[in-house]
Amino acid sequence: MAWESKESVYKIIKPPVESKPRTPPPTVAMIKERKVAKLILRLKQAMKEKMAATFGKLPGSFKPSTSKFLKKHSKEPIMVYKVDRCSVKDKPKPPIPLEPPKHGLSSGCNWITVNAVKAIRSKANTTGCPKKKRRYVTKKNYGKIPEYLEKRMETEAQIKRESIVETANCKHDDTHRLEESERIEMMNNLKLKWAATNAQYQALSFCLDTISKIKRKERYERNLANLEKDVTLLSRKVILVSNSAPEKVKKESAGGH
Repeated sequence: MAWESKESVYKIIKPPVESKPRTPPPTVAMIKERKVAKLILRLKQAMKEKMAATFGKLPGSFKPSTSKFLKKHSKEPIMVYKVDRCSVKDKPKPPIPLEPPKHGLSSGCNWITVNAVKAIRSKANTTGCPKKKRRYVTKKNYGKIPEYLEKRMETEAQIKRESIVETANCKHDDTHRLEESERIEMMNNLKLKWAATNAQYQALSFCLDTISKIKRKERYERNLANLEKDVTLLSRKVILVSNSAPEKVKKESAGGH
């Protein structure tokens, strides 16, 4: 009799785990069929309720059905895939070559000279280098006034000429034009007066609990408004001053005497 050993290597190696075939996801047609079935069921229930609207529900409708209960994964969203995942497989990779690799292969190229030639022929990288400064002296229009400035200067000169002509033609009886130096001096004095009154106005208390404080505040505000009006009046280019006093002032002076 031949000797037979009960031991075997295959008993030590675990058998491969068999994976259960995966159920494919529901298709679009199946989802549509489910929706149609639900809609038909809902319509049937609505028709039953309409039929029993006056005489009560049908006999046997109050009994609980064994199929209506919360099922597992019923509230999870249904994923729709365009391609069946179970049918898609990766392409097989090429087989491993059985022959050993060949050593000592060379292309016969002198890489030192090749790299040197490549470095000589390559262009320098000028990204980090400072750029050359522009020489505006070499431009054609250097030192010349631009066209838009010339047009603007011409328009300003024309406006000045027109204003001078208007002021020369503007002649009123018993009036004379205020000189520029007098106008500037008067305007500066008014500005100083406005600054002094504004400082006094700012020094007032916030609490206006008496009539005197209220009247003092109103007086300062009135004076500031009048001074601002006078400054805007004197900021004009042409100011005509009457040689004779107005009639209102004459009457007041005559009444005072």
